[in-house]
Amino acid sequence: MHIEIPINMDVQRKPNNVAAFRAEEFDPAQFDSLKVKQVQGAIDSIKVIHSCLKSYFDGQVHMYKPISAQLRILFCDTQRKKDHSLLNRIHPDIKLLAFKALEYEGEGPLVFASAPYVITEHQGGVVDAKLDIAMPCQYIPLSEWREQLVELHPKLTLNDVIRSVADQDGGAHIDDNECANLTILKNHNPTKTGSNILFIIALAHYVIEFANGIVPIWLRNEKVLV
Repeated sequence: MHIEIPINMDVQRKPNNVAAFRAEEFDPAQFDSLKVKQVQGAIDSIKVIHSCLKSYFDGQVHMYKPISAQLRILFCDTQRKKDHSLLNRIHPDIKLLAFKALEYEGEGPLVFASAPYVITEHQGGVVDAKLDIAMPCQYIPLSEWREQLVELHPKLTLNDVIRSVADQDGGAHIDDNECANLTILKNHNPTKTGSNILFIIALAHYVIEFANGIVPIWLRNEKVLV
């Protein structure tokens, strides 16, 4: 299984030979029925993200919303305040690529912090974003990965981005009174596209790269289907 996005990316922020994840060696043939069900659910989430990302590049900007719901399922779902993310249930030891740490730049009144993604605007007005991966590459546990800072003032994490968009911006729910986190993300727009959208698109790219590495391994279990 190899997933491709039908648009040429101008920016590559890490060497092509760097894997999107690291995990302890495992034998997919030994998956029990529950693990197969979880893996199948993850593949379905990846398919949704892939389809929505293609639609986004076709000009349907609103498709970032269903992507956010799938990101929540994969990376930061909770149950009774405990980690219930699908990826953690499948691979509790998984480590993901850290992105570039935020730091203030400039001097005096012109001090600023760059967002941890790189923007490319394509013909037709499509605004793309990809995570700015830390160099040299670092792999960190999922619990740390989703707590990486994406805003310094006020402090917002990757988890805050996914949950605010999925829970309040139409991914799974729409709240009449949006939280401060979502308002900040919408107003932080280096282009006409808010950070609430750009972060979700950047994470969607990462999921596709992650999938291209791990799904072929999952498929070594004959009960796993795509």
